[in-house]
Amino acid sequence: MLNKRQEKIILIMEGNKHWITGKELSRMLNVSDRTIRSDIDHINKYYEETLIESNLRYGYRMHQGACANIPVTLENITPQTPFERCVYIIQELLFEKHEVHLTTLQDQVFVSGYSIDNDLKRIKKMIEPYPTLKLIRSKNFIRLEGSEESKRKLYKELLAAEIQGNFFNLNKLATFYKDFDLLQIKQILEETFEKYHFHVREMAFPMLMLHIGIAIERILRHNFIHTDRKNEVIQKSVEYEIACDFFNRVAKKIRIEIVEDEIILLTLLLLGKKSTDYTQDFVRLCTQKYSLQELVDGILEDLNKVFAIDLTEDMDLKVGLQVHIQSLIERHVKNVHVDNVYLEEIKRKIPLVFEMGIRVGRYIEEVLKMKIDESEVGFIALHLGSAYDRLNQNRKYRVVMVYPNDQALSNLCVQKVKNRFSERLDIVECMNFFEEKAMLSKEPDLILTVLPLKHSLEIPTIQISLFINFEDESKIFQALNLLDKQKFQLEFVSKITTLIEPSFFYTDVEAQAPEDVINFMCDRLYQKGYVDKHFKEAILLREEMSATSFAYSFAIPHTMNVAAKKSNLSIAILKKPITWGEYDVKLVILLAIHEADQKLMKLFFDWLSIAVSDSKKFASLLEVKTHEEFIEQMIE
Repeated sequence: MLNKRQEKIILIMEGNKHWITGKELSRMLNVSDRTIRSDIDHINKYYEETLIESNLRYGYRMHQGACANIPVTLENITPQTPFERCVYIIQELLFEKHEVHLTTLQDQVFVSGYSIDNDLKRIKKMIEPYPTLKLIRSKNFIRLEGSEESKRKLYKELLAAEIQGNFFNLNKLATFYKDFDLLQIKQILEETFEKYHFHVREMAFPMLMLHIGIAIERILRHNFIHTDRKNEVIQKSVEYEIACDFFNRVAKKIRIEIVEDEIILLTLLLLGKKSTDYTQDFVRLCTQKYSLQELVDGILEDLNKVFAIDLTEDMDLKVGLQVHIQSLIERHVKNVHVDNVYLEEIKRKIPLVFEMGIRVGRYIEEVLKMKIDESEVGFIALHLGSAYDRLNQNRKYRVVMVYPNDQALSNLCVQKVKNRFSERLDIVECMNFFEEKAMLSKEPDLILTVLPLKHSLEIPTIQISLFINFEDESKIFQALNLLDKQKFQLEFVSKITTLIEPSFFYTDVEAQAPEDVINFMCDRLYQKGYVDKHFKEAILLREEMSATSFAYSFAIPHTMNVAAKKSNLSIAILKKPITWGEYDVKLVILLAIHEADQKLMKLFFDWLSIAVSDSKKFASLLEVKTHEEFIEQMIE
């Protein structure tokens, strides 16, 4: 068996393709390098294969080939971290049962009653922003009471935190596929699109790649789908020609069979809403006739009713669901089962999205009178997760385009930019020449110009061709990504780092217990007038409910309701790690946030979620010696 520290090593390294040194791991887990070596040796012996490979120079990393073949025990445990357990319990209370038996819950999540008690404290903290919600404990049962509106709001907040833009992160999506490189497939697809001058909207591209990845995975396993949607009209379309060319190119790289049915399904996706012009909306099952459009509309209305999530205007989702449901019906009629090799990962990593998939599955079962298994639910969940991610990508950048006075060509250029990037930018003005005052009046985030343009304004400027080729699209895409990064960086630097003052930054702090650190930090805030005399008491009360420590050797003590007089982030780097709740802690970030600065909390935790995913960066934070060095590491 693996102990908790060894499980934690796998959790830290899971999905991380980079090397992690023994020293970095030892800092995070507060043990010696020798203990880390011993733990990794035990992990490899436990799985009877090299799950974690080592290198004298670089350290350790997960062996990608072994990961695909070894059934890692952790993957079968639904919730692995305290937060995942909390989400699991809330999900059970919201959707599965009116009450949950605590002893049964312990068996389901493989933790002690003490850990469950701590999880319940965390849940109470999580539902504090929803005054009508209460977690009630009666004997050995728990239940969630409150208004339906508050329950829906809680679910949507957890759902947004679960997705966090991952469906737009192709590197994240690529981790689903172990037998081939999805990013290499993406390059082949882009080259094919460029050859045919074909464009797919940026918001639809990740889901298209997800579908293609699943299709290739099926073909590699000889798990073919059969479709009756073949007709001469579709096979004469440019989309069909692109799909054929694409699969032929892929076959030369990874030796897959060319499957006509998969070509047709990809063609329908590339056709988008035009696919309804070439295929019948009505399908037959037994003696009944069903309208796919009406079925999908009913599904989205039901989701809105149950979860208060409105996806009814998402045409990409509608087309994707129609294509998928028709394939599902065809497989049902022919008694063909398709395995979902990502099912366990979907259930564990995006359980709330999977819950929406279950609801859709039940709706389809009720309407079509057919059984929907978990594999199908998993595929449907991926469609829904991508759509919800699109729903939350609302911020658009202001763009001014500068081009010569050639109306026909200029209009074509503008339309191409709109077609490709409309979800991320608005073209607020089109100019035939550059004039500084006029440009500034439009307050653009980005300038696109078809002519060489030099100016002194601090506005990113990208030169593109009038015909918008693949290279131009790549330039625009990179510019928008850079704007996203700069926006977060600017906001973080301007608001968060100013809260970390040199006078409240401490190193080599000696302490025996969490109370020692809290007393030390709170007393100094009180002396400087940043908090009142009740602040420390409120911090300690919060710690009594549930320790604010985390697996990566840090703690974030904070209050529940008492606001600070002035916002501040106090930092303490301890001389020696101390036991804080379930973890050993070396870095303490004490939050004192004024009522008017609540939005800073989200900004801080956004940064924290990014930092802990970079083991090298976070390990370096534990070793800094000065205030300036700490700030530098934070904003790097």
